[in-house]
Amino acid sequence: MPRVTIHLGIHDRTQPMISKATPLGALATEALVWIGATRIRGRTAALRALADALVEAADLAEAYDADPDAFTQREQADRDPDR
Repeated sequence: MPRVTIHLGIHDRTQPMISKATPLGALATEALVWIGATRIRGRTAALRALADALVEAADLAEAYDADPDAFTQREQADRDPDR
């Protein structure tokens, strides 16, 4: 599977919108998020899953930055609970 890396800076413009909408939900509405010139497009469930993963990744990064040693110990304990 190909991998795409998006480097996001603090000042990159983000803009949410919908790409198509139909009356009474006849067809699924797709959502768009623009990050600079990059467009992420998908249905509600897919974008919510992405948003959840982004929040979790940010939380992990904050926890590591706050105390790298404690973070590493927790990660090792999660991988090998018998240690």
